[in-house]
Amino acid sequence: MIRPGKHLNLNVCVVRIAAVVLAHLQRYRVEGCTTLLKKVRQEAGVDAEVWFLPAIDFLFLLGRIDYHPQTDTFEYLAPTPKTSK
Repeated sequence: MIRPGKHLNLNVCVVRIAAVVLAHLQRYRVEGCTTLLKKVRQEAGVDAEVWFLPAIDFLFLLGRIDYHPQTDTFEYLAPTPKTSK
């Protein structure tokens, strides 16, 4: 999944799908789940659909997206700047 292997298809791995989702959300800020899935299919093909949810989980764990269940949308969360001491 995240660790590269000999037979890993780089076009449909978790990191690639997460990059597609993140790029789309950076542009539109808030987007519906079905719209994001359509964008992933368009960019990486139908095989990428399997990795859509793991990519969403990956971005959520990194704190880059938030999910709003009332509207079934994902929101882009900008990274917080680090302060140096």
